[in-house]
Amino acid sequence: GRAAAPSGDDNQQKPSVATDQAAMDKAIETINAARALTAEALSSAPLGFRRILFVRDVPDGFAAYEPRGNNIFTPDEPLIVYTEPIGVAWTKDGDEYSTKLSVDFEIRSPDGKVLAGQKGFGEFALSAREPPLDFMTHVKLDVTGAAAGSYVLGLTMHDSKSGKSTTADLPFEIK
Repeated sequence: GRAAAPSGDDNQQKPSVATDQAAMDKAIETINAARALTAEALSSAPLGFRRILFVRDVPDGFAAYEPRGNNIFTPDEPLIVYTEPIGVAWTKDGDEYSTKLSVDFEIRSPDGKVLAGQKGFGEFALSAREPPLDFMTHVKLDVTGAAAGSYVLGLTMHDSKSGKSTTADLPFEIK
């Protein structure tokens, strides 16, 4: 029998496990440093929204949403708002960080008259092993029965850990 011809791969140097581990350790170190800087930037920012917009459906998670093409709703269509809060205070208890946010809403006429609203409409509590870099919430409101016209949805988010609040207004129409 003939010996099998050597494959071309035998002449190539394969990286050692130590080199792979050193490269992995360096990558993790770089990622951890970047995450720490991002976490610091997110927590030291004023409480507010990095992103807030009307979306087509309840979002599946962070950045997993479909923006609406416009802010015009039918009378039986819910208002769904996607938010990415920043400046959220996280408190550490043992190995866990936690936060709690609550949301008030108002529906106003364009001239500012409050037509409907509720304090403490929604509450978002989260705990994790480290402060999340990707944090989102959503609000879904049923406005069935509202007359056709122009309105403003005002959302106020309260951070129970810091005592800070922020408000954003989203104009919309019902047609």
